[in-house]
Amino acid sequence: MTTITRELINPNFYHVTENVDYKTLCKKINKFKHLFLSKGATKEDNIGVGTLTADTDTIACYFAAWELGISLFLANDGTLAKETSGELMYSDSLAHMNKVISENFTNYNNRTFLSSFVIHDMYRPIDSNKSGGLTRMDLKDGLYRKILEKYGDDNTTVLEMRDIVPMSGTDIQPWTVDENDIAIEDMNNILKIKKTTDFWLPRQSTHKEVLESTKRYLSNFTQDKVALSKTLNHLNCVDYYFLPTLMTASKVYDITIMEEYGQEKEKVFMDITVDYGNKIIHDNKVERMLLGNRENYEYMQNRKTQPYTHEVIFNLGKEEIVKTY
Repeated sequence: MTTITRELINPNFYHVTENVDYKTLCKKINKFKHLFLSKGATKEDNIGVGTLTADTDTIACYFAAWELGISLFLANDGTLAKETSGELMYSDSLAHMNKVISENFTNYNNRTFLSSFVIHDMYRPIDSNKSGGLTRMDLKDGLYRKILEKYGDDNTTVLEMRDIVPMSGTDIQPWTVDENDIAIEDMNNILKIKKTTDFWLPRQSTHKEVLESTKRYLSNFTQDKVALSKTLNHLNCVDYYFLPTLMTASKVYDITIMEEYGQEKEKVFMDITVDYGNKIIHDNKVERMLLGNRENYEYMQNRKTQPYTHEVIFNLGKEEIVKTY
C-alpha cells in the first residue's frame, strides 16, 4: 500500500459508539468523495476539516480526501490555543494570510495556496438535553465561529458534513493518486504571521511519508478495543495513533474528552465527557485512549467512581502510560 486509502482500515472495523461497520463506513467515504467532486474539487486541492469528535463522518471525510488526492489542511493545537499576551489568535492570523494571498499571489507550485475547501459540523449541539442550545460553534468563546467567518472569499468553498446526505454511496475514483502526492499540510506556523507583509507556508507531508512514519508505531497497537478521542487537528496524531488504530483495532469508540476552556458554562461539559469516558472504558474494557497531556490524564483518574478492571494504555501524545486499576 503506497497511498492512504480505505484498504488500510481493518476490514473487521466496527465503530461501537455509532454502530457502524466497515461496509457502512465505506459508503460514507464514497458520499464524501461525491460531495467534494460535485463542488468542483480536483486533485491537489486542500481541505480544512472543522470538527471536535472522531466520529465516523470525520473518519470518512479524511479518507475521502486522501483517496482523491486532496490534502488535509490541519489547524493543530498551537493555532487553536487561547490568545496570549502579544500573540495573535489563529483567526486573526488567518485574516492576515488571506490578505497576503489576495494581494500578492494566487498559487504556489501551480496549485491553490489557500485551502480550497472547508467542511465542518460546528452546527451540531454539544448535548441536545444538557447544552441549553450551546452548539460547537459557540465553544471556546466563539473561536470556531470566528474562524469560519474568515472563510468568505472566492478562494474557499465552505461545506457542512450533513451535505453528504443526498450523495451517492457508490465509489468513484476519477484519477490516480500517487505516493508523492501531499496528504497533510500542517499550518502551525501560521501564528508567525503578525502583519500582511509576513510570508508563510505550511509543512507538507506526502502519502509515502505519512505511511512510513505510521509503520514505526504499528507494532505497539495490539489492543482490539481502542478509543479515537482526538481529531487530526490535535497532537499531530495521524501517524502514531489515528492510522494505527484504524489499521489494527476491530472495536473503535468515540470518547472525546472536552478540555476546559472559555465560557464558564463550558466547564460542566468537561466533567460530563470525562465521566462518560471513564464509564465507557470500565464497562466496555476499552484498552487504549489518547489524551492531551498529563493534567488531562490526572483529572480523568481523579474523577473515577470505580477502578478499571483491565489494563488501559493512555497515550499522552506519543508518551504511553499503562493503567491497571
